[in-house]
Amino acid sequence: MKSAAHKSLWLWVLLLGLVAWGCQREPIRLGLAGVLTGPYADLGIHARNGARLAVEEFNRRGGVGGRALELFVQNDEGTVEGAKKARELLVRQGVSVIIGHMLSTQCLEALPELNRWGVPLVSPTASSPLLSGKKDLFFRLRPDDTAPTMHLAKHLISRGLLKAGILYDTKNPVYTEPWVGAFAQAMESYGGKIVFTTGFSRLDNGADVSLAEWVLDREPEALLLVASAQETARLVVSTVRLRVTSTLFGVGWAQTDRLITEAGSAAQYLVLATNDPPVEEAPGAAEFVRFYKKRFGTVPNFAAVRAYDTVRFLVQALESVAGRPERLVEALGQPREFDSLFGRLVMDPYGDVHAESYLVGVRGGRFVQFTGR
Repeated sequence: MKSAAHKSLWLWVLLLGLVAWGCQREPIRLGLAGVLTGPYADLGIHARNGARLAVEEFNRRGGVGGRALELFVQNDEGTVEGAKKARELLVRQGVSVIIGHMLSTQCLEALPELNRWGVPLVSPTASSPLLSGKKDLFFRLRPDDTAPTMHLAKHLISRGLLKAGILYDTKNPVYTEPWVGAFAQAMESYGGKIVFTTGFSRLDNGADVSLAEWVLDREPEALLLVASAQETARLVVSTVRLRVTSTLFGVGWAQTDRLITEAGSAAQYLVLATNDPPVEEAPGAAEFVRFYKKRFGTVPNFAAVRAYDTVRFLVQALESVAGRPERLVEALGQPREFDSLFGRLVMDPYGDVHAESYLVGVRGGRFVQFTGR
């Protein structure tokens, strides 16, 4: 009798040991491909940090179905070539999903190879409408830019700013060109006019000053800058110094701490049309902001929030298929609602989410919702 009980106990110990060994040996591998160097690194570094916080949080809770999450990170260098290399490395590392890329141009280029690999790509930040409405393995946690373009055009018309000029970055055309086209169409539909549309690829060696002087000669009532935080900051500083009287507007791509740091006091003259509310004003993000600041010593930007939410969204999808990563594509293909830190998101059958848009300004060295001047 005693021997049978002793044998049964050992069997249970062995079984638990095997389960624990299996959990340790078989984590669910998540990949992240983001720009960690260069002028767009403000997106990738924050996204990496946000994803790490989410992975650590779920692992403290026991992972997913008893399996830990493991995050593999690759620098995609903010280029199409770098993105391809980063994806290939992550696939070799056996990831079940890739969180990325940060730039729309990189994501669009990736679409043809996703089906071949069978590995979904989930972007926290890409928002080009050229990625919308496609039945593929691309998904995203940020709405496309259709709503912000309409929102901004209505705002300009309501303020009597009927003539607008546009400067845009040509290095991320999948993002910038649809923004320019949709905004121009919206302005014209409301009775406004686009007086010039000019692209640029570099702002070094005084190119930002030359562009500002060019704008000064034409003096549009409003000037839209469709560019990253660094380039928007340079153009804002140059136009303010030259006393260009145009009212300045930007886009969500520029909504990072780099804009505030590099534009300085000139940032107060800029209003951004964006998919993201100011992080520090989002009620649902308050705890995350405190945790992030304590861990990394800085305020998270929208990329950090969206990447944190992307991991949460992936965990929700995994849990719906009993924690089986081989069924993740099936889970992601189902329309679902998700409570993000920025509010409720609704993902449609094409992997696109829908939510409201915002106008955001800068006051006291921080982003705030714009209520008018």
